[in-house]
Amino acid sequence: MNVGIWVYAIFVTVSLLFFISAYILHRREVIRLSKKVEKLLRSDTHVELNTEFPSRDMEELVTSLNRLLETYQEQMYMLQKKDETIKETITNLAHDLRTPMTAMQGYTKMLMESTELSGEDRTSVKVIHERLLALNRLLDQLFEFARLEAEELELYEDTVDLNAIFCSVAVSFYGAFEARGLEPQIQIADMPFLFWGDEKAITRIFENVISNALAHGIKDYAFSSYVEANQYTFVFQNVTNDIKETDMDKIFERFYTTDQSRSKKTTGLGLTIAKKLTIRMGGSICASLKDGVFEIKICFPCK
Repeated sequence: MNVGIWVYAIFVTVSLLFFISAYILHRREVIRLSKKVEKLLRSDTHVELNTEFPSRDMEELVTSLNRLLETYQEQMYMLQKKDETIKETITNLAHDLRTPMTAMQGYTKMLMESTELSGEDRTSVKVIHERLLALNRLLDQLFEFARLEAEELELYEDTVDLNAIFCSVAVSFYGAFEARGLEPQIQIADMPFLFWGDEKAITRIFENVISNALAHGIKDYAFSSYVEANQYTFVFQNVTNDIKETDMDKIFERFYTTDQSRSKKTTGLGLTIAKKLTIRMGGSICASLKDGVFEIKICFPCK
C-alpha cells in the first residue's frame, strides 16, 4: 500500500513538474514572440516569425501571426506609395501653377497702371490682382508644405537673433492690423536671442502664426518674448470666436481649418508648416485656449 502511494506521489510530482515546465516554456515563447512582433512592426524588415516551442498550437499561432504581419506590411507599403504619389502631385501642381499665376499678376499690374481704364474698371482689376496675390500665397504654402513633407527643403543655419526677426515680422504686419482698427500689444525682451538656425524658416514660423491670429482673432492681440527655463520663448495671444476646445487636438494637423466654409481662404497649412520648421530646428510649439483667449507658445533652446 505504501509502495502504491509512493508511486502515485512520484507520478503526480513528475506530472506537475512537466506541466509547470511546459507552462514556463510556453509563457517564455509567447513573450519572445510578442517582443519579436513589436520589433518587426517598428522596422521595415520582412523576417518571418518562427517558434522555438514544439507545439501544434504554437505553430498555428506563429503561422497566423506571419500572415497578419505580411498583410500589415503590404498595406503599409501601399500607403507609403500613395503618400509619395500625393506629395509628388502636390509639388508638381504647385510648381506648374506658379508660372501662369506670376504672368497673370504681371498683366493685372500693367492694367492698374494703364490710363485708358475707367475708375470702375481699375477697381475691378485691383480686386482681381489682390485675389491673385492671395492665391499665390496659398500656392506658396502648398509648395512649401510639399517640400517639407518630401524632406526636400534645406535649412541654411547660421547665428541669428530671434528677437530681431520677431520684431521685424511683427512690424511687417502693422499695416494689416491698422486696416482692421487694431493695435497689438508687443512686449519684446530687451536683449538679443542668439540662436543657430535658418533665418528664412524662423521668419516663416512667425509670419504663419501671426497670419493665423489675423485670420481667426477678433481683438486683444498680444505678442511677447522672454527667456524662461533656459529657453527663448515667444507667445502669441488673441481673443477668438472661431477656435473651440474641440479644435485644440487638431490645430497643427495638415489641411485642418476651423473655418469649415473656407471663407477665409486658408489652406490649413500655416500652423502645420510652423510646427514642422520649429521642430526641425530643435524647438517646440504648443497651443492652448482659455476663456476665449487662444495662445501659441514657441520655444527655442538657448544656445
